[in-house]
Amino acid sequence: MRTVAAHGGARAAAATREPERMLLLAARNTAELAERIDAASAGEGVAAEPASGPRLGVIDPTPERLALARRIVTKGAPLRGRRDIWFSPEPLLATGGLAFVFPGLEADFDPRVEDIAALLDVEVPELSAHSVGRHAASVFAVGGLLRDALLALGVRPDAVAGHSAGEWQAMIAGDIVSRSDFDGMVARSDLDALRIPGVEFVVLGCAPDRAADAITDRDGVVISHENSPSQTVICGPSDEVADIMSDLRSAGVLCQPLPFRSGFHTPMLAPYLGPFLTDGLPSLPMRTASLPVWSATTARPFPDDPAAIRELSVRHLLEPVRFSPLIRAMHDAGTRVFVQVGPGQLGSLIDDTLRGSPHLTIAANSAHRSGIAQLRRVAAAVWVEGGAPDFAVLARDAAGPAVHPTEAQRDDAASRPVRATPADADDPLVRLRELSTSLPALDDLRRLLADTADAVADVVTAARAAGPRDQRPHATPRPIAAPQAVRPTVEPIRSTLDVSTAAMPYLLDHCMAAQREDWQDETDRRPVLPATTMVAHMLDAALAAVRGHVVIEVRNLRLRRWLVAAPPTRVDVTVRPVATPDATGTGRIMLAVSLGDFADAELVLAPSHDAVPHTAPDPWRPWPDKRAPRLTARRLYDERWMFHGPAFQGITRSVAIAEQGMRGEITVLDPPGALLDNFGQLIGQWLVERRPERCIAFPAEIASIRFHQPEPAPGTTVDATIAVTDCRDEWIVVDGQLSVGGSVAISVTGWRDFRIEGGERVCAIHRFPQHNTLAARQSACWAVADEWTSLATREFLRHKYLAAAERAEYDRLAPTERRRWLLARIAAKDAARGRVADAGHGPLFPAELRVRQDTAGCLSVTSARGHQYLHVAQTHEITVVGERLIAVIEVVGGSLSVHQAMTSAEEALLDRLRDVTSDPLPVALARLAAARAVTADTADTAVLSDVAGRDLTLATSEREYRVRTDVIRNPDALPARQYAVAVRTDATQAPTTGETP
Repeated sequence: MRTVAAHGGARAAAATREPERMLLLAARNTAELAERIDAASAGEGVAAEPASGPRLGVIDPTPERLALARRIVTKGAPLRGRRDIWFSPEPLLATGGLAFVFPGLEADFDPRVEDIAALLDVEVPELSAHSVGRHAASVFAVGGLLRDALLALGVRPDAVAGHSAGEWQAMIAGDIVSRSDFDGMVARSDLDALRIPGVEFVVLGCAPDRAADAITDRDGVVISHENSPSQTVICGPSDEVADIMSDLRSAGVLCQPLPFRSGFHTPMLAPYLGPFLTDGLPSLPMRTASLPVWSATTARPFPDDPAAIRELSVRHLLEPVRFSPLIRAMHDAGTRVFVQVGPGQLGSLIDDTLRGSPHLTIAANSAHRSGIAQLRRVAAAVWVEGGAPDFAVLARDAAGPAVHPTEAQRDDAASRPVRATPADADDPLVRLRELSTSLPALDDLRRLLADTADAVADVVTAARAAGPRDQRPHATPRPIAAPQAVRPTVEPIRSTLDVSTAAMPYLLDHCMAAQREDWQDETDRRPVLPATTMVAHMLDAALAAVRGHVVIEVRNLRLRRWLVAAPPTRVDVTVRPVATPDATGTGRIMLAVSLGDFADAELVLAPSHDAVPHTAPDPWRPWPDKRAPRLTARRLYDERWMFHGPAFQGITRSVAIAEQGMRGEITVLDPPGALLDNFGQLIGQWLVERRPERCIAFPAEIASIRFHQPEPAPGTTVDATIAVTDCRDEWIVVDGQLSVGGSVAISVTGWRDFRIEGGERVCAIHRFPQHNTLAARQSACWAVADEWTSLATREFLRHKYLAAAERAEYDRLAPTERRRWLLARIAAKDAARGRVADAGHGPLFPAELRVRQDTAGCLSVTSARGHQYLHVAQTHEITVVGERLIAVIEVVGGSLSVHQAMTSAEEALLDRLRDVTSDPLPVALARLAAARAVTADTADTAVLSDVAGRDLTLATSEREYRVRTDVIRNPDALPARQYAVAVRTDATQAPTTGETP
């Protein structure tokens, strides 16, 4: 292992910084790779790496990050970029290809390319978004610069494609059009005078079919971009688009207008095409591509004939961008690594389209770090997937010899040894944090930027958390022969489904949030329709549409979002034909069935289960390492490992468990879908016993449910087996069999549950919220850390802690405010419930308390027993509440400003504090800084005057203050930071009424 200290790029030449390191390791297997991580941690050398096998790349390999990397490698599941760690147990480029994907015009255009231009010894391109024409020219210039840099780095594509105007860059990259001809065309154009229609674009957080329904009968509104299964762009006149946004927002669909107008990729551009046809791209010489260039208009490679290419370049402007079908088609053709050649959000669209399929996406430029820093991450990611980039290129200083693409075209790249090289540390949020130690206002700015980034991520996550759509299942079931294309005879049918506890009383036993038995507000219990009950209603709708048939398979079930029964709702059920009786005489019919925008699937029907030959599989053999489950079926429900009430408690015996899966016996219950819901509960028990760190999981999609015989009647005993095919932090995927009398009645393929973050505390709150807390008790306060990154987990917790009025208040907040607001309520309610327990009173559910905040920031916690006042202090990761004034200070090495202002007497007292606490100097100084922060209610500086254990006394000329201090560490899931907490104990800072809240 070699570590090279070097700086890269123009930004690095301006100021000397300690470079981050980049560790790259390869091995024959994961066990050997784990050993090499240990050797790297100990600073030992690493032997020559093998040509094949798992690979790992880590930016800034700190001890904490290496420990995390080792855990990831041990699990064996790939990780692609989270916390700057890349791990691939089976490198994708060993069997797949790499593609450059060029972005088009996006709302946010903030490239970081100065240091890249210096590295290549070229001029920094002119960047402007003043007009659509100049915006496009800037995007083309940045794309060309980044393409040259990637080639110089030895990252070369097997195929290219583009989104919107990015397709023109792909045509240049594939040599269909020469760069010089294209640049000459741009130079001759009046970019500010480009005439375009004044129509608006709006991004919708839904699939294209939902968008198509929304624009039906809307004059002049069309779909312009099919971006992903969760995102569609529509275009049209302002008034029509505004009405559509209003309707969709009321239905919970995210809508965001784009800040530019153009009409590209719609028929509305046709009257403006004259200058483009005579002087634009179609006027340029065209030739057959030198490598596959994929078109987002057709989702296929460009044709070879120049005349056909020219025709397609015109269609590209008038027809929708079919980006999601394009990416899926490229993946089907073997592309596994997608390098986004420019800044923007294409990677998230690719990830959404390919969710569940093996792939890597990475952007070649980012607004969050320098250009060379991001290229270094591209190189690491590509190397981990089996590529052979030349890292030495990025180690050159901007003042050194220029690097050009031709110098990087090396034939021996695959034989280069693994190396460790530096990585750039030019993250603006990191720099702001460093400066904020002396300028606190900058820390406020840094947190605002971070919260804004969180808010953007929340919007994207909200669409994803609704459930994967339109994607391939993890495991593909054995296909039934495709139906013949004949004229449909089944007309589309629409009906409605009343969803409420009155219409479906069994839902009272399927409530997500436990409350006191006599709790009146049903919405606080959150009764939801089980995913499998949705399936049952889909089956009923299909059977009503096609009399005399049975359902033999449910395919591609997509569960978009929770269907909540309180307040009551009515859901549209739509049945439409996909294919009808085929020519083979089997009478097979395929229907698409949807429950509003909550769930959809394809159902295959036949006159009988025997009409289509598809032999039921043999029951699986027992696993050799099976053992008796720790939890009996009775304990599973009594201890609330499963939240289900009696109507859904169908597991009657937990038979065996192994690393590969689990087996149990189910007694079929009356509620529709109860049998398959119990099958899903077996997945939950397997997680509880085998993966307890993330044991809460809910269905997101199912690839196939096949019915080999009629569904077993209520009271029937069914043998159920789950086989785990994939288990990662975010999800678990299983196949399964449900057998009756030794014969498989139902087989399941690709059942995917998403897993909730949180560990033991979140699980405890889920099971018994009245007895457990998320916040942890300190000596004089309660604290909770912001360790849950996903929006789905936050939504899960808010229904555990907030009553209806508080949830409404939460929904009115700006997205950037919600996280901290919720954490303050969690900490306050847990502190109040802790005080109730201390007083010997009965348990309280979080929803029984109401938290209000005054203008001074004081929290008032109220219940039927009285109210209590609490003070709150928050950093970007820790929220602390206490009965008196409270402060939180991060422990950093730069707290010496406090030390320098101390008297000799204070220094002696600080030494006494360190003797008692064994604090390092920075920790002791942070305790003192926090103590001073809570005594800053006077013009006099409070001086440390006494130390008693961890309690400090500070004095001014007029009075003394007593302060209790604690030190809190971040949980393992967060960066390794410590915080000093100080609470005033000398006086109550707000009136308290009642003995307990």
